Amino acid sequence: MNKTTLVSITIIIIGVTSLVWWSKSIENRELNANNLTKSHPARTGNVAANTLTALETFYDFGTISMKNGNVSRVFRVTNPTNEDIKVPSLTTSCMCTTAYIIKENGSKSRPFGMPGHGGTVPKANEIIKAGGSLDIEVVYDPNAHGPAGVGMIDRFVYLEDEAGNKLQFEIKANVTP
Repeated sequence: MNKTTLVSITIIIIGVTSLVWWSKSIENRELNANNLTKSHPARTGNVAANTLTALETFYDFGTISMKNGNVSRVFRVTNPTNEDIKVPSLTTSCMCTTAYIIKENGSKSRPFGMPGHGGTVPKANEIIKAGGSLDIEVVYDPNAHGPAGVGMIDRFVYLEDEAGNKLQFEIKANVTP
Protein backbone atom coordinates (compact mmCIF):
# COMPACT_ATOMS: atom_id res chain seq x y z
CA MET A 1 0.00 0.00 0.00
CA ASN A 2 1.21 3.44 -0.78
CA LYS A 3 1.27 6.38 1.62
CA THR A 4 -1.77 8.13 0.08
CA THR A 5 -3.93 5.01 0.50
CA LEU A 6 -2.91 4.61 4.17
CA VAL A 7 -3.67 8.28 4.91
CA SER A 8 -7.06 7.99 3.16
CA ILE A 9 -7.99 4.82 5.09
CA THR A 10 -6.91 6.44 8.38
CA ILE A 11 -9.02 9.55 7.68
CA ILE A 12 -12.05 7.40 6.78
CA ILE A 13 -11.68 5.31 9.98
CA ILE A 14 -11.38 8.45 12.11
CA GLY A 15 -14.39 9.99 10.34
CA VAL A 16 -16.59 6.91 10.80
CA THR A 17 -15.54 6.54 14.44
CA SER A 18 -16.34 10.21 15.07
CA LEU A 19 -19.79 9.88 13.46
CA VAL A 20 -20.62 6.79 15.51
CA TRP A 21 -19.49 8.48 18.73
CA TRP A 22 -21.46 11.66 17.89
CA SER A 23 -24.66 9.76 17.03
CA LYS A 24 -24.42 7.76 20.28
CA SER A 25 -24.08 10.97 22.30
CA ILE A 26 -27.20 12.41 20.65
CA GLU A 27 -29.09 9.15 21.22
CA ASN A 28 -28.07 9.11 24.91
CA ARG A 29 -29.19 12.74 25.36
CA GLU A 30 -32.58 11.92 23.78
CA LEU A 31 -32.98 8.80 25.93
CA ASN A 32 -32.12 10.75 29.06
CA ALA A 33 -34.58 13.50 28.16
CA ASN A 34 -37.34 10.96 27.43
CA ASN A 35 -36.66 9.04 30.64
CA LEU A 36 -36.79 12.21 32.71
CA THR A 37 -40.16 13.13 31.26
CA LYS A 38 -41.83 9.77 30.88
CA SER A 39 -40.69 8.17 34.09
CA HIS A 40 -41.94 11.15 36.09
CA PRO A 41 -45.21 12.12 34.34
CA ALA A 42 -46.55 13.92 37.42
CA ARG A 43 -45.84 14.54 41.06
CA THR A 44 -47.38 11.74 43.06
CA GLY A 45 -47.04 10.05 46.42
CA ASN A 46 -46.61 12.07 49.59
CA VAL A 47 -47.60 15.63 48.82
CA ALA A 48 -45.74 18.38 50.60
CA ALA A 49 -47.63 21.39 51.88
CA ASN A 50 -48.51 23.84 49.12
CA THR A 51 -47.62 21.47 46.26
CA LEU A 52 -49.64 21.39 43.06
CA THR A 53 -50.07 18.10 41.22
CA ALA A 54 -51.20 16.95 37.78
CA LEU A 55 -52.13 13.47 36.58
CA GLU A 56 -50.68 14.28 33.17
CA THR A 57 -47.71 16.55 32.46
CA PHE A 58 -46.61 15.19 29.06
CA TYR A 59 -48.44 14.98 25.73
CA ASP A 60 -47.17 13.91 22.31
CA PHE A 61 -49.29 15.23 19.42
CA GLY A 62 -47.60 12.78 17.06
CA THR A 63 -47.24 14.02 13.48
CA ILE A 64 -48.96 17.36 12.81
CA SER A 65 -49.09 19.46 9.67
CA MET A 66 -48.30 23.17 9.45
CA LYS A 67 -51.19 23.57 7.00
CA ASN A 68 -53.68 22.41 9.66
CA GLY A 69 -52.70 25.18 12.09
CA ASN A 70 -52.60 25.26 15.88
CA VAL A 71 -52.96 22.24 18.15
CA SER A 72 -53.84 22.33 21.84
CA ARG A 73 -53.99 20.19 24.95
CA VAL A 74 -55.63 20.85 28.32
CA PHE A 75 -53.82 19.83 31.50
CA ARG A 76 -55.60 19.73 34.86
CA VAL A 77 -53.73 21.02 37.92
CA THR A 78 -54.96 19.99 41.36
CA ASN A 79 -54.38 21.41 44.81
CA PRO A 80 -54.46 18.34 47.10
CA THR A 81 -53.72 20.38 50.22
CA ASN A 82 -56.11 21.92 52.73
CA GLU A 83 -54.82 25.44 51.98
CA ASP A 84 -55.40 27.73 49.01
CA ILE A 85 -52.37 28.05 46.73
CA LYS A 86 -51.63 31.29 44.88
CA VAL A 87 -50.20 30.89 41.38
CA PRO A 88 -48.46 34.09 40.27
CA SER A 89 -46.61 32.74 37.20
CA LEU A 90 -47.45 30.83 34.01
CA THR A 91 -44.80 30.91 31.26
CA THR A 92 -43.74 28.97 28.15
CA SER A 93 -40.35 27.92 26.78
CA CYS A 94 -40.86 29.31 23.28
CA MET A 95 -42.76 32.05 21.51
CA CYS A 96 -44.54 29.40 19.41
CA THR A 97 -46.32 28.10 22.52
CA THR A 98 -49.05 29.91 24.45
CA ALA A 99 -50.78 28.92 27.67
CA TYR A 100 -54.22 29.93 28.94
CA ILE A 101 -55.93 29.46 32.27
CA ILE A 102 -59.44 28.16 31.75
CA LYS A 103 -61.79 29.76 34.26
CA GLU A 104 -64.56 27.89 36.07
CA ASN A 105 -67.16 29.45 33.73
CA GLY A 106 -65.24 28.08 30.69
CA SER A 107 -63.75 31.40 29.59
CA LYS A 108 -60.02 31.72 28.91
CA SER A 109 -57.54 34.06 30.52
CA ARG A 110 -55.30 36.32 28.49
CA PRO A 111 -52.44 34.43 26.78
CA PHE A 112 -49.24 33.66 28.68
CA GLY A 113 -46.04 33.19 26.73
CA MET A 114 -42.28 33.18 26.80
CA PRO A 115 -40.57 35.75 29.02
CA GLY A 116 -38.56 38.32 27.08
CA HIS A 117 -40.43 38.01 23.78
CA GLY A 118 -43.05 40.60 22.99
CA GLY A 119 -42.70 42.34 26.34
CA THR A 120 -43.18 41.05 29.84
CA VAL A 121 -45.41 38.08 30.57
CA PRO A 122 -48.37 39.19 32.68
CA LYS A 123 -48.76 37.76 36.17
CA ALA A 124 -51.24 34.90 36.43
CA ASN A 125 -52.40 35.82 39.95
CA GLU A 126 -54.71 32.82 40.20
CA ILE A 127 -55.70 31.05 43.38
CA ILE A 128 -56.40 27.34 43.40
CA LYS A 129 -58.69 26.62 46.31
CA ALA A 130 -57.89 23.85 48.78
CA GLY A 131 -58.92 20.57 47.15
CA GLY A 132 -59.73 22.43 43.93
CA SER A 133 -58.32 22.31 40.43
CA LEU A 134 -57.48 24.52 37.49
CA ASP A 135 -57.21 23.75 33.77
CA ILE A 136 -54.26 24.99 31.70
CA GLU A 137 -54.67 24.96 27.91
CA VAL A 138 -51.39 24.73 26.02
CA VAL A 139 -51.52 25.88 22.38
CA TYR A 140 -48.71 25.19 19.91
CA ASP A 141 -48.49 27.12 16.63
CA PRO A 142 -46.56 25.00 14.09
CA ASN A 143 -46.26 27.99 11.75
CA ALA A 144 -44.50 30.26 14.25
CA HIS A 145 -41.02 29.31 13.05
CA GLY A 146 -41.86 29.45 9.35
CA PRO A 147 -40.85 26.84 6.77
CA ALA A 148 -37.68 26.00 8.72
CA GLY A 149 -39.81 24.89 11.70
CA VAL A 150 -40.40 21.34 10.49
CA GLY A 151 -39.23 18.27 12.38
CA MET A 152 -39.39 17.25 16.02
CA ILE A 153 -40.35 19.88 18.60
CA ASP A 154 -40.24 19.72 22.38
CA ARG A 155 -41.84 22.63 24.30
CA PHE A 156 -42.51 23.33 27.95
CA VAL A 157 -44.97 25.30 30.08
CA TYR A 158 -44.14 26.26 33.66
CA LEU A 159 -46.72 26.91 36.37
CA GLU A 160 -45.16 28.37 39.50
CA ASP A 161 -46.76 28.86 42.90
CA GLU A 162 -45.87 31.68 45.28
CA ALA A 163 -43.48 29.39 47.19
CA GLY A 164 -41.41 28.94 44.02
CA ASN A 165 -42.52 25.33 43.33
CA LYS A 166 -42.77 24.69 39.59
CA LEU A 167 -45.01 22.24 37.80
CA GLN A 168 -43.69 21.58 34.28
CA PHE A 169 -45.81 20.48 31.31
CA GLU A 170 -44.23 19.15 28.12
CA ILE A 171 -45.59 18.80 24.60
CA LYS A 172 -43.93 17.12 21.64
CA ALA A 173 -44.76 16.81 17.96
CA ASN A 174 -43.29 15.97 14.61
CA VAL A 175 -44.12 18.98 12.41
CA THR A 176 -44.56 18.46 8.66
CA PRO A 177 -45.25 21.12 5.97
